[in-house]
Amino acid sequence: MLVISVQAILEEATSDARFDGGNVRQLSSLLEAENLARLRRDYSTVCFLAFDPVADRPVADYVQGCTLADDSGPDILVMFTWHQPAPIVVPVSGSVAGGWGEIQRGVNPSYELLRTLFDGGRRVPRPPGLVVFGDFAESTDGVFLPLPQENSDAVRSHLRTVFADIEEMAQHTKPRKFLDALGVHWTQAGLEYERTNARPIREWLLKGFQAARRNGGDIVGVVGGLGVL
Repeated sequence: MLVISVQAILEEATSDARFDGGNVRQLSSLLEAENLARLRRDYSTVCFLAFDPVADRPVADYVQGCTLADDSGPDILVMFTWHQPAPIVVPVSGSVAGGWGEIQRGVNPSYELLRTLFDGGRRVPRPPGLVVFGDFAESTDGVFLPLPQENSDAVRSHLRTVFADIEEMAQHTKPRKFLDALGVHWTQAGLEYERTNARPIREWLLKGFQAARRNGGDIVGVVGGLGVL
């Protein structure tokens, strides 16, 4: 499986005549609402996989197992923190992933990103889990769904079902009703989840990139059927 920096994905999303072939390189400019909205051309839903590559080993093993791109499909962008910059596509396997557990020198950036979604004194749910965002181009809330930790097979089986649910809800509900419909579906299926605070995605991503890059890392997205860059 291949991943690339979300910054590079945004640069690709702006590559049309107006932006002169994707030459918008400043992160703050890339994260303007107009540019975030351009991701809708390629992705119906954006998710963040919150986990620690050492403490949450079954999830890390699943990610390194190289089926995440197939499981999520081409319409769902799955992001997670990575231990090194990824301005071009890199494989999540072998020696390239060997230093993955070294990203955290203090608070794990993935956990830090999750914590910012539950501010105002709210209890922060324990990772690992998947955050599904509502409208990625605006101020939005999301839902946090805990993940099983028995083994990587359990993680894959669970996420394949979850991604199928997300895809179906995104196709058959209006954007403003998407998270509500997803929550109702998961409640009926017996899955527990928590709703995050609403916050500007631009602000959340800026803080996320800062946290990851303080530790020499990045926020990456899975490269699936779209062949980004």
